[in-house]
Amino acid sequence: MQEMSWGLNRLQREARRAAGWATTALGFTIPIWVVADGILVILLVACWGVSGNWRERGRRVISNPVGLSALLLFGWLLVGTLWGMGSLGERMLAVKKYADLLLIPLLVSMAIDVQERRRAVLALAASLVVTLLMSFALNVGILPTGGLINCDPFNPCLLKKQIPCDPSIPCIPDNYHPVCEPSNPCVFKKHTTHNILMAYGVLLFGVLAWKSTRRWVRWTWVGASCLAAGNVVLMVQGRTGYVVLAGLAMVAFHMYFGWRGMVAAVVAICVTFSAAYQVSTSFHDRVDLVATGVAQWNPQTATYDGVTERMEFFHYTVEIIQDHPLMGVGTGGFTQAYALHVQKLGLPVPTHPHNQYLLVMVQVGIVGLGLLFWLFAQQWRLASFAGDATYGLLARGLVVTIAIGCLFQPALNDHTEKLFYCLFSGLMYSGTDPQLDART
Repeated sequence: MQEMSWGLNRLQREARRAAGWATTALGFTIPIWVVADGILVILLVACWGVSGNWRERGRRVISNPVGLSALLLFGWLLVGTLWGMGSLGERMLAVKKYADLLLIPLLVSMAIDVQERRRAVLALAASLVVTLLMSFALNVGILPTGGLINCDPFNPCLLKKQIPCDPSIPCIPDNYHPVCEPSNPCVFKKHTTHNILMAYGVLLFGVLAWKSTRRWVRWTWVGASCLAAGNVVLMVQGRTGYVVLAGLAMVAFHMYFGWRGMVAAVVAICVTFSAAYQVSTSFHDRVDLVATGVAQWNPQTATYDGVTERMEFFHYTVEIIQDHPLMGVGTGGFTQAYALHVQKLGLPVPTHPHNQYLLVMVQVGIVGLGLLFWLFAQQWRLASFAGDATYGLLARGLVVTIAIGCLFQPALNDHTEKLFYCLFSGLMYSGTDPQLDART
């Protein structure tokens, strides 16, 4: 009996250790390889299930505002499958997409230690450096286009599966988005995802430079941060990344210089973007497309560029929300509700409105939107408990990145963005226990 107990304890310790290394590996694979992400998430959940200590884990989740908020948001989205007009398959698919939110309480319950968190952060930094170098190589023509290391409408991303359209509902063609090529050098992900991750990389490399004690290491990270900023603004055509980078600059300047830093950040952003508009054809064209799209948008006409299609989706989604403000159309019910709403106009039907806030509210109403905001607010409030000042900055940067991303993408539905957010939210706030800190 005693030997069995010893064996079980050893199995639980090894499973817990393997779970920690799974988070490290995920930090590296998230910017690069979707298939590896799926395998590692399954391994992480399996190790978590074997490693035991359930009573203490439950206490950690309940006492952690971030873990509890994520759990409440997922719970409400799950309850939202009980009503609305989506088919059973659509409801199950929607719940599956939001299931990554459970990684936050899962990691909170594991009490990730400082070493494990540091390993995962460094793995993410290493992965982003690889991506950055390959992006430059693609830009100068060293890497060939096509194959596994590229995206295009017929090969969307590295080993990523395309979801076919429902024959009964006209859907949006996917052949008008910019492709990855030397003039738009995204490598493993589409340009939008590439630029969101690389914008966070600018902050991450800067933080690593700040923490470095050796001069040559510090200047190496400074150089990487500058190259990443140039990659976002001057090379890759992801406009969401431009906004995320501006938001992260505001957070970093505020942390260093207080409210006066916000003014300095605005000046620096205006100067940088003005210069980029003059010298970068990519930046210039993408900004001009926004102005042209806003001026020419007509809600009665189907459009297929990134600006006017978003305005069209926003417009009709808001109209659906006005009809269902409290409870929404149910989790997984968006496509059917949208198709019914625009049926007489004959407009194409998207699978999402390109805005996570609208998508949550149209599915589960004002309560769901409130829970999403509450999760972000808890993360912002508790960022200072994430560790030292540098980890506090990374934690706030994570919230800003996903909050801005949600304005233009279904960031909690898109694989890379949601896994990046959920994994690092769990890691950053795993040791956050304000009640314990208050007692000590």
